[in-house]
Amino acid sequence: MTDLNGHLRTLVLTAWTGVFSVHGIATAQDVANPGFTPASQNSDSPGLASTPDQATSVAPPSPAQMRMLGMLQQKVASNPNHSDSWRTLGRLQKALGDVDSSIESNRKALELDPFNAAAHFDLGQLLHGLSRPEAARSHLTEVLKIAPSSSYADQVRAMGIETPTPALAQLAAPTSSATAAEPSAIDWMTSDPANVAQASELPIPPNFAGVPTQTVGYEIQTFDGSDDLENRLRQLESEAESPTSPFRIFLETGLLYNTNVTLTPISRDLAQDEQASFQWFASPDLDWKLIRRENSRAGLMFRGYFTANESQFQEFNLASFQPGAFAERDFLFGGNEVIGRMEYVFSNDFFDGNQVGDRHAGTASFTVIRPDLNAWYGYTTIAQSNFEDDGVTPTQTSLDGTTLTFGASHFKRTNWEALPMVALGTDLEYANTKGDDYRYLSINLHGSTDWQISARWKFTPTWGVGYRNYPDFTDPIGRDEIFWRVHGKLSYQLTEQLSVSAVAGHDRFASDNEDFDTERSEVGFLIGFKR
Repeated sequence: MTDLNGHLRTLVLTAWTGVFSVHGIATAQDVANPGFTPASQNSDSPGLASTPDQATSVAPPSPAQMRMLGMLQQKVASNPNHSDSWRTLGRLQKALGDVDSSIESNRKALELDPFNAAAHFDLGQLLHGLSRPEAARSHLTEVLKIAPSSSYADQVRAMGIETPTPALAQLAAPTSSATAAEPSAIDWMTSDPANVAQASELPIPPNFAGVPTQTVGYEIQTFDGSDDLENRLRQLESEAESPTSPFRIFLETGLLYNTNVTLTPISRDLAQDEQASFQWFASPDLDWKLIRRENSRAGLMFRGYFTANESQFQEFNLASFQPGAFAERDFLFGGNEVIGRMEYVFSNDFFDGNQVGDRHAGTASFTVIRPDLNAWYGYTTIAQSNFEDDGVTPTQTSLDGTTLTFGASHFKRTNWEALPMVALGTDLEYANTKGDDYRYLSINLHGSTDWQISARWKFTPTWGVGYRNYPDFTDPIGRDEIFWRVHGKLSYQLTEQLSVSAVAGHDRFASDNEDFDTERSEVGFLIGFKR
C-alpha cells in the first residue's frame, strides 16, 4: 500500500465517524484472504434488495461526515492513483446520497485496480439501486472471480448469483457490440484493464452479441514453438466463449504467393531449390469433447494442413492428416488457476498423394493464470518420426528419429487500449535423428502482440529468431543456421464466426553452407471461420 500515513489516518477517521468499518479500504489482495471480513453495509444498501428510493433516502450529513468528505477529496487530489482511496470516497458519497459521484469514484477505483473486489461489490450494489440489474450482476460476478473465498463473495452468492466457471471463464475473449462505445468485460487476451469499470454497461455472458475482439489466428509453419502456442490459445478461447459446447471448429483457408513452396511444414531438410508459386492452403483444427466434468474435459481432435500449388509444382502439394486425443483438468495451485493438458497426435503426411512419413507425438502442457490475469504457458513434446526415404546412406541421410521439445511463453497484459497484450516465448529442441546430417540442437525466441485498431480491425505482428546447431554434420563446411522471421496479419471481423485477413511475411535461414542457405516470402488473402 502506498502513502501509509494517509492510509492509517483514513482508517481512524472512518471508524470515528461510524460510517465505515476499519476494513472499508481493503485491497483486492486483502479480500482474497479467507480470513478477511468486509466493511459493514450501510442501512441504505442491504444487498440487492435496495431500491432507487432507498439509495437516495438518507439523513442529512453530519459535520463529521462533511469533514471526512473534505479529507478524502484532498487525499485523492494529492494521490490520484490510489485505488482504495477512491473506493472509500465512493462509499462516503453513497452514504451522503450522492449516488452519481459514488459511481464515478468506484469506477475510478476499478480503472486503477481492475481486481479490487470490494469496489466491484460496491459498484454492483449501486447499479442495482438504479434498476440496472444486468450491469450490477456483471460487477458482482467479478467478485466471485477475483475473491471467491471472501465474505463479499458469500454475500453475492446469498443474492442468488452463481460462481462462474473457474479458470477458463477468465480467459474468455467476449464479444462486444459493434455499436457499443465501451468494452464488454475483462478479456484476458485482448482487453485493457483500465476499461473494466465500464464493463457494466453491457450484458454479461453468455448473452454477448456482436463482433468478437479476437480474430482467428494465421497458422503457417514457423519453425519455432509459436504454432503450438497458437493452437493452445485457440483452444482456451473457444472453451471460454462456449464452455458448454462439445465441439470446437476452426478453419482457415486462402491463397498465398509463396516464393519457396519446397519449405513445407513437415520438412526437416531446408536444402531445396527455391520455387515460387501461387498456393492454396487450408488448415482445420477440430475438437470433440466426449467427456466433460466440472473441472475436466477429454475427447478427440483433428488437425491438418493442406496445400495445392501451380501444376508445375504439384509434387510439393501437401496433405497432412493429424488425428488425436486429449484430456485436461483445471486445478488451483498457490493461488493461481492451472489448466493441465495431455494430448496425443498421429500425423500421416503425403506429397502429391505419395506418403512421405508419419509421426507419433505426445504433449504435456500447463497454463497458469495468475490473479492479475497475466499467464504462463509451458509444454513438453516427444515426437517419433518415420520417413519413407532414408537416403543412400541411412546413417548419414536418414531423417528418422526422436525429437524432444521444451517451451514456455508469458502473456503480459498492458494498460494500453490499442495494445492490450504482448506474448513472448522460448523453445529448446533436440532432434536425435539416425542420420548424422540432420541431428540438431536449437533455441528459438518468438513474440507477438495485437494492435486493436477498432472493434473490427486488428493488426497482429509476429516475429521469431533462433539458432540451430548440427554437431555431427558430415560435410567439411558446417550447416549451422541462424534463422529469423517477421510476419504480419491485418484482420477484419465480418461476423462473430467469420473474418478476412491480408497477410505478409518473410523467413530467412542463413548458413555458411550455401546448400542450406535459403529464404521464403509470402503474401496472401485468408478467410477464417470458427465456432
